[in-house]
Amino acid sequence: MNSVQEAISITLRSRKPFAPPFHRHIAKSKLMNKTCQIGEQVVIYEIVKTEPEGPVLVTNVTHFEFE
Repeated sequence: MNSVQEAISITLRSRKPFAPPFHRHIAKSKLMNKTCQIGEQVVIYEIVKTEPEGPVLVTNVTHFEFE
């Protein structure tokens, strides 16, 4: 059985240009304390990178980057 690692960082890419900045806050809220991986979508963003790679658990220490 593999345990899910805690996310150090997660990178999200917007699928809509000129999206309002508050969408970042909404995306962070929806991901908090959840497991996610590359390719999944949240609000208007797609997860394009996680550190470490693979499924990760997003916590309050996870660093978010937006492209």
